[in-house]
Amino acid sequence: MRWNKYKPLIILLCISLLLTIFVHMLLHVRIYIVYSLGLGPLLIMVVFALVIVTLYLKG
Repeated sequence: MRWNKYKPLIILLCISLLLTIFVHMLLHVRIYIVYSLGLGPLLIMVVFALVIVTLYLKG
C-alpha cells in the first residue's frame, strides 16, 4: 500500500480545523452555531476542509 506524502500536512490541518471549531464552540455556545459564528470563521473552516480534501485526493 502506498503512503500518502501529504499525510503529516493533512493531519496538521485536521487538528487545526478541529481546534478552530472547538474554540469557536466554546466562545459561542448557542443553539444556532452557524449564525453565532459569523461569516469569517465559517469561511476559514470551509477553506481548511477543502485543502484537506484536495491534499488527500492529490496524494
